[in-house]
Amino acid sequence: MSARAWRPLGFLLVMLGFGFRLDSDWQALAWMLFVAGGAATMLGLRAAAEPADPAAAFVRPPGGR
Repeated sequence: MSARAWRPLGFLLVMLGFGFRLDSDWQALAWMLFVAGGAATMLGLRAAAEPADPAAAFVRPPGGR
């Protein structure tokens, strides 16, 4: 899974966790969704913070690979 996919997945899981009332019988599931969403978001942010290849930032000359 790419780094770009982890952040939206983490956001979705956290929002689903907020959808459950924390004072109900679903409290354990809500906390599991919070933790899983936080972990997925951190994976996405950590992967996005890795330095990119500096050579990929430039346009290649015509005909060059």
